[in-house]
Amino acid sequence: MSLVSCAVLAQAPAARPKIGLALSGGGARGAAHLGVLKVLEELRVPVDCVAGTSMGSIIGGSFAAGTTPKELEQFIARTDWNAVFSDRPPRGEIAPRLKQDDYKSLAPELGMRGFSIVAGKGFVSGVSIESAIRGLTQQSAGVEDFSKLPIPFRAVATDIETGAAVVLERGNLARAIRASMAIPGAMTPVEIDGRLLVDGASANNLPIDVVRKLCGEVIIAVDIGTPPRERKDIHSGFQVLAQLANLRGKEIVDRQIASLGRRDVLIAPQLGDLGVGSFDRMAEAIARGEAAARSQAELLRRYSLPEAQYAALREQQVRARSDSLGRIDAIRFEGLERTNAAVLARVMETRPGDEVTEESLAKDLRRIYGRGDFESVDYRIEQGPAGRALVILVNEKDNGPNYLRLGMSLATEHEGDSYFNVLASYRATWLTQYGTEWKLETQLGQSSYAFTELYQPLTRYGYFFVAPYYFNGKHTRGAFSGDDRIAEYWIRESRGGLDFGTNFGQWGELRVGPAWRHVKAGVQTGSAALPEVDTNASGLRFQLFGDRLDQPWFARKGDRLVMSGFRTSSSMGADQQYSRGELSFMHAESFGEHIFQANVYGGTNFGSSLPAYDSFLLGGPFRLSGYAINQLSGQQAAFASLRYFQQITRIIDYGAYAGVSLEGGRVNQLYDGRATTGNLWSSSAFIGAHTLIGPAWLGVGFGSGGNKALYLLIGVI
Repeated sequence: MSLVSCAVLAQAPAARPKIGLALSGGGARGAAHLGVLKVLEELRVPVDCVAGTSMGSIIGGSFAAGTTPKELEQFIARTDWNAVFSDRPPRGEIAPRLKQDDYKSLAPELGMRGFSIVAGKGFVSGVSIESAIRGLTQQSAGVEDFSKLPIPFRAVATDIETGAAVVLERGNLARAIRASMAIPGAMTPVEIDGRLLVDGASANNLPIDVVRKLCGEVIIAVDIGTPPRERKDIHSGFQVLAQLANLRGKEIVDRQIASLGRRDVLIAPQLGDLGVGSFDRMAEAIARGEAAARSQAELLRRYSLPEAQYAALREQQVRARSDSLGRIDAIRFEGLERTNAAVLARVMETRPGDEVTEESLAKDLRRIYGRGDFESVDYRIEQGPAGRALVILVNEKDNGPNYLRLGMSLATEHEGDSYFNVLASYRATWLTQYGTEWKLETQLGQSSYAFTELYQPLTRYGYFFVAPYYFNGKHTRGAFSGDDRIAEYWIRESRGGLDFGTNFGQWGELRVGPAWRHVKAGVQTGSAALPEVDTNASGLRFQLFGDRLDQPWFARKGDRLVMSGFRTSSSMGADQQYSRGELSFMHAESFGEHIFQANVYGGTNFGSSLPAYDSFLLGGPFRLSGYAINQLSGQQAAFASLRYFQQITRIIDYGAYAGVSLEGGRVNQLYDGRATTGNLWSSSAFIGAHTLIGPAWLGVGFGSGGNKALYLLIGVI
């Protein structure tokens, strides 16, 4: 502290009342608290302690940790709240095996215990939220006693077992704040000191009594709670339950407000239709908080300090922010029961001896969380005899380690042809300490199959693996002569194989191995356009999968590469010698709200003769949209497209889009006897939506020669 500050404090009046700030919960409406803080700073009203509930605990805890109102406002302005509350780590940091499942029509996973299905404790685990809170409070990292923060602080949560209010006064500050705002059912509860905690709104949404006990001789209370709905606005069972919870919380808030005395100040911003989820209107909430505080300016000025005295007080309370958290000498993990620490260490970029930052550690935690094994991931840095240790704290999923995902897909085109499938996927993880996984997948419908695979890492770090698998399935597709559909062709295949592979970090994986195949095929209905087949088609295959798209379907940025090759082998009993290779590449870029996706695809027979069951296919939505699905079948194919779209609505991680595509392609050595289609052009206009089971599309395609197609897709593309 400077000599001037000391002199000013020495001259300060001896008996200034201690002023406590009570901040209520209310989701996005809580940004109004920041408007109040800005006015208190403007009027030089001191704050000696703070207690908050839910969003009030985020604003209050950050302010108490030494973050200024200006820094808080900058944080709110630059934060993508939809991304924070979607709780998905950046997709580039998700394990490749999980990325590949993104392209199947699967809903979010459920846990399995025996034959019982176990849902998670919340849709959002809170990992992204807690990371954001740590960034706001990092200047007070390591302070275990919240009374020793620059401004003493308390967070209020609810014990989900008893319903009682729990006042959090020590421990990990970010975790305490996260517990205070864990909306029941929507966010995973937080376990602290043996208690399972959720949002404090139902137990004490305006903690005036907590502030008074902490320090408050004078209370400034800010109530931004959501008012009860009128009868005409209650239309569903969910709204009935929300209304009951809100009324219970309001009853407690009313009792708290009734305890205010004549020296206290109540500020109740008029937030109108701003809802708890109106994160895109937080700037408006800040302005309304300012207006409400200024309406009480005369009452607040009673507690204003002289300029020099206030500046000296704030000099003590504000903490300079530093990117560096210092150098760490060791890394260890706590909370592991079935997971291998070596695997987790491999996905981290931080190594012993590195200087770390909140940003670098947040990326490491997201990579660990992206493996899909944990409800939460946190850290602490502690000083020990051997130096400073980074301790990664993980909470393994209660509903793991076995998971079930269900899904469906539908494709309908203009001529009335429909394809419908239902899918179930079961995944058993961590069967061994090396991370062995077993997967069982089955689909029924136009394309029916059963698939099983055992994924066995060969080292503790998981760089290399083997994966024996078995597939048995049958699907049908149309056989065309020009634009005319003349038959239905069925293909049944049984395939067993042994893949040897390696992982390239979070980017992708390479697999190589033998595949023993037996294929039967023939015409189901219509003209005998294609020959019947009953053959051994065994050989060697490879596949390279790499994916850094930020989203699987409506990507704004990144790349995806899939390359595969297959060659039959007479030494494995193959009846026909042929080779095939396939490549697909996509690049996505966005410029503001404008999103572009470029795609290229190619398939070749390397001069051999491909049987019809292994042919290359084009036609259908986004693969020459003006043509029927898989209308064009041949031994060589090439395709390219440019897709443009804009997001027209957004709800957290989901939304709706509208766009157009331009497409071009050709197929050579067609099975209807033509040497080539020549260059074909197509375009489409569409609307799409990101749903729980993947994409949904409705569009119209236009092709060469006046071809048109109207299509509806759900769960597939």
